[in-house]
Amino acid sequence: MMEKIPVFFTFDRNYVVAAEVAIYSMLKYASPKYEYRLYVLHTDIPEHLQEEIIRLVGKFRNASLEFIDTSSFDDDENILRSKAHFSKEIYYKLIAAEIFPQYDRIICTDVDVVFTGDISESYFMHQDKFFYFAGIGQILESDRIKNYKDKFTTEEIEILKKEIAAGYLLMNLKTIREHSMQKKLTDYYKANYHKLCLPEQDCIILCCWPYIEYLPIKFCVCNHYYKTNPDTTAFYQDNDGLPKAHEEARRLFKEALDNPVQLHYVGENKPWNSLSVIKHGVWLSLLRESGCTTRFLKELPGFIQKRARKYSLKRFLSKVSSRLSSKKQ
Repeated sequence: MMEKIPVFFTFDRNYVVAAEVAIYSMLKYASPKYEYRLYVLHTDIPEHLQEEIIRLVGKFRNASLEFIDTSSFDDDENILRSKAHFSKEIYYKLIAAEIFPQYDRIICTDVDVVFTGDISESYFMHQDKFFYFAGIGQILESDRIKNYKDKFTTEEIEILKKEIAAGYLLMNLKTIREHSMQKKLTDYYKANYHKLCLPEQDCIILCCWPYIEYLPIKFCVCNHYYKTNPDTTAFYQDNDGLPKAHEEARRLFKEALDNPVQLHYVGENKPWNSLSVIKHGVWLSLLRESGCTTRFLKELPGFIQKRARKYSLKRFLSKVSSRLSSKKQ
């Protein structure tokens, strides 16, 4: 019997196409040594779309998919709403220990991503360590901390500097349950939602530090990294998961850029609503491979309308059609 690797996603009906591409790409590179148990936490994905995604997963012999309606956990209307470009579904990352009592650990990933490598290595990391969450820390220098200055204490800001990205997480569910961390996380989230810049991510580091671990950069390579020059870029000094020696950090960064396991399309612009997004060609190629192009074209007008009407829909359709055609040749 193959060992199981559980993975969950949480998104709404607006991200079905993105999820199909993310799931397809994950399973395309999945190791045949393991069984991948996939779950979708949601409140509004209609049955016909669920069946569509299940058929997609059914193409892979070592994978299965289950949808879990999390409506019963929607107990606070003040925080279970969209915030900026974050959907209310991010809250469900904080209650995974309750939703998945059958597992000791689980992987959670966003769906504005594609995979170009196998995730199984990350599932077995940090077996001998005490931690609640493991993820990828900030890689490049930025001025993001200025957004926290008037909202948090000096001590809290020092902890926020150690933050791990919530786009790809290894969760130690057993330890979270044993130490009653879920209640601490959800109570803090609800009480402080109004001032959290990256809601679930800020909550995780502020509640769980110092019991977090870092994963290798390759498990969450942000697409904007490809704008940088690896030889001259400044690395973030407060990331304890990144070597302090610049040469070693640069080597690992280059390796991650060359061979990412996950490519994460960060920010409001996504490859399904903008052709100017870095590495959008990778997403379009996997969209075509997945067989979900028809669904994408059907949903495309809605994607464009939500993107502040900056571009002509007719022009965008023409460009997408041209790019997809060139991929087939």
